[in-house]
Amino acid sequence: MLVLVAMPHVALAFDLAELMAMLGQVSESSVAFVETKYVSTLNTPLVRRGTMRFIRPDQLQMRVETPYFERMDIAGGVLTIENRRGIRQIDLDGQPSVAAWVASIRATLKGDAASLSRLFNVALTGQAARWSLSLAPREPGLSGVIQRISIDGTLARLTRIEVDERMGDRTVLVIVPDVDKR
Repeated sequence: MLVLVAMPHVALAFDLAELMAMLGQVSESSVAFVETKYVSTLNTPLVRRGTMRFIRPDQLQMRVETPYFERMDIAGGVLTIENRRGIRQIDLDGQPSVAAWVASIRATLKGDAASLSRLFNVALTGQAARWSLSLAPREPGLSGVIQRISIDGTLARLTRIEVDERMGDRTVLVIVPDVDKR
């Protein structure tokens, strides 16, 4: 006697190459964000709101609107910060935690699996409709500052970035798509 068993539809495996290919198709994106920074020495978190824009190949701009104005432009290895005190430039090579955050976001937005894998131990979970990247720094100097970076998304869109630092601080960036079409 032949018995046929109906198997539920099983989604095909979703891998890093597929995610990076989807992300690599996006040449520019503009989003709104709410950033909440939990600092171990403070009783309440710091909350900032603003917009973020990525322009291929490596330009990342963040504009904080509240609770104060600040604009950050990252191009290549230089971070330019403008606020009420003026403009200053920072070489990212001298700021490992900032450099890791920038590298994780830019490499993810570019769909650059090679850079991500060079800098981090990368683990991907989920499916295209809802995925999560877990990035653990490979370099001892960086892993002494950053414990883990988690990036969540849906299809070719990032929805949340969380940075856990070794000293107990944590930053959560919640992202809302397509708000700034400038």
